[in-house]
This record gives sequence, C-alpha cells and structure tokens, in this order.
Amino acid sequence: MHMCYRLIMASASQAVPTRTVVLLRPAERKRLEKLAAAEHVSSGEILRRSLRSYERPTSSAEDEVITTLLTQMNTSLDEALASIRSARAAIRENLDKIDAMQQVHAQERRANRT
Repeated sequence: MHMCYRLIMASASQAVPTRTVVLLRPAERKRLEKLAAAEHVSSGEILRRSLRSYERPTSSAEDEVITTLLTQMNTSLDEALASIRSARAAIRENLDKIDAMQQVHAQERRANRT
C-alpha cells in the first residue's frame, strides 16, 4: 500500500500531459520520425525537446563565441573552396598534357607504320 501511495503522490506532483494534434507535411513527419528513431525516443519527446530549446536564452558571451565560430567556419570553407578550385585547375592542366602526349604518341605510331 505504501508503494501505491508513492506512485499516486509522484503522479500528482507532475503535470499531466495533454494530447495535441500537430499538422505536419509528409516530409516533416518523415524527418520527425527519423530524428526520433536516431535518438531512440518518441516523436513527442523530439517535439518537447524542440520546445525546450526555445526556452534557453543565449548570453552575449555565447553569441560572441557562435559568431567567432561561424566566422572561422566561413573562412575555412572559403580556403577549402579555393584549394578545390586550384586542384581542379591542376587536374585540368594535367589532363590536357596527357591528351597532348597521347596525340603525339598516336602521330608517331602512324608515322612509323608508313
């Protein structure tokens, strides 16, 4: 009997959940279900977590850190893009050289046949 009393008291101290209907597009529902599966929680828990994320205000220090990180990330992405462009240009040059070498080789084979 003592255990039952504890369960009743615990239930009474917690807010009783209410059912809410949420209209989602099919893609949104699929995304919600994937998130829930990945986290091993219910779709409702994903929605509750999403709501709680709005309740946490960020401090100016957090905003500064985020801004700094975003700036660093953008700089790194710009550098990576420049490296990729440079590599692509080098590859194009090498492919052109290979093509020219193959053409010379083909001409030499034809000249040797005659």
